[in-house]
Amino acid sequence: MSSTNSAGLTPTECVRLLAKHRRRWMIPTLACAVLATAYALVMTRYWEATQALVVRHEVTASGTGQPGDFADLYQMRTFQETILELVKSRQVIGDTLRAVAQAESGAAEEPTAENIESFRKRLSMLPPDGAEFGKTEVFYLGVKDKNRDRAERLVSELTRQLDVRLRRLRDNQAQSVIAELEKQVEFSAASQQVQTELLVEFEAQVGIDLGELRMLHAATSGQSDLRQQAVQLESESRTSADSVHEAEQLLVVLKLAQQDPEQLVAMPSSLLDSQPTLSRLKDGLIEAQLRAARLGGTRTVDHPQVQAAHEAVEQIRHDLHDELHVAIRGVQIELDLSRSRYIDLKDQVQKINVRLAGLARRRAEYSNRVAALENSRQVLDQARKHLSAAQSEQVAAHSASLVTTLDRPDAGTHPIGISRSSVLLVGTIGGLILGLGWTFLTVTPSPTSRSFQPATEETTRIPQGVKFTPYETSMSNGVAETAAH
Repeated sequence: MSSTNSAGLTPTECVRLLAKHRRRWMIPTLACAVLATAYALVMTRYWEATQALVVRHEVTASGTGQPGDFADLYQMRTFQETILELVKSRQVIGDTLRAVAQAESGAAEEPTAENIESFRKRLSMLPPDGAEFGKTEVFYLGVKDKNRDRAERLVSELTRQLDVRLRRLRDNQAQSVIAELEKQVEFSAASQQVQTELLVEFEAQVGIDLGELRMLHAATSGQSDLRQQAVQLESESRTSADSVHEAEQLLVVLKLAQQDPEQLVAMPSSLLDSQPTLSRLKDGLIEAQLRAARLGGTRTVDHPQVQAAHEAVEQIRHDLHDELHVAIRGVQIELDLSRSRYIDLKDQVQKINVRLAGLARRRAEYSNRVAALENSRQVLDQARKHLSAAQSEQVAAHSASLVTTLDRPDAGTHPIGISRSSVLLVGTIGGLILGLGWTFLTVTPSPTSRSFQPATEETTRIPQGVKFTPYETSMSNGVAETAAH
């Protein structure tokens, strides 16, 4: 076949060419139109029924302040991917097909593997228009089928089976978590019992100082009662030591005054605070001596008043001497009592310090045991809290759904895909294009009339007497062979 020399073709010549060789383009057009008509008659058209669904998170597992909200988009996307896998699972599809078949024919036929795979290909799960999957709580579950009503029944039953399977999955997960948490609670309770027994044994060893040890463990600042008692005893011990020292000094001074009463006059008044009688006698002696000195300055020694004054001084000295003897015995007794009190206080302080040292050594171990018991209690409380949450999730799995339907299934007003008339039109136009292309490729226009005529041997005959070069001869032979074909 030779290609068409379309240079200089006009629309009129094209129409004349198509009219003259109409079989070349009409036959492919009719053939393609017939094939398109046959395909349009036997082609399968599907109805797609969609069901809008809204998902939420479990109330007990919500990570936000609002119950039922997802903590983030990743968590919501993960949950929707789980739903997608459940929808495509063999069990959910098999139960859906079995339930729809029983509703239509009254017999629950067991779906084959081919039926399940075919249904899986006709299943879709898409987000709303313009949204991305996993970024919105709403998504559409779609099912394709040849029958419009059956498509709606399939998507409705698929939604119900999805809810049933999701509840069962949540129940199984909750049972698994509950079993694990029950073991954890049992182990934590046993651990707490062991720690409690150890603490009780340790507290029994501490004995009467248990309250003090607890105060040392619990107090963050300040002093314990035992420490305050030790401080008080130390203060009393220092006071008693001062009393002993003061009594010793007073005893020495009183003994000196017993030998020389004039020493009593030079004695500080602070030492005589505990001896009021001596203090009065001392004051009386000083007054008597002053009176005798005043009278001696104005009268003679033999004057009765002067003699009476000297006798008064001597009498006071005699009384003072007797009183010093009594005072010395009293001070000695008081000194012995003070020394005994001081020794007793020092012994009490030493005992308290020993107890405090023992408590200080036991405090670290007691704190560790209390901390171990508190830690085991916290672990047990946390395990019980999680167990309670898991049990709540199990109850919620039977009573609440995480997937909510929006309105009823909708299959639209027209089947999806290209229509039969469109298939016929496309097939006819394709056949026409094929025929026109075949026509222009298989005919050659006439060089004189510019009309397309088949090439013959006469048009390629070489006149006699015309001589050609070897190259022209080969070219003319090629043209002749082409025309012959």
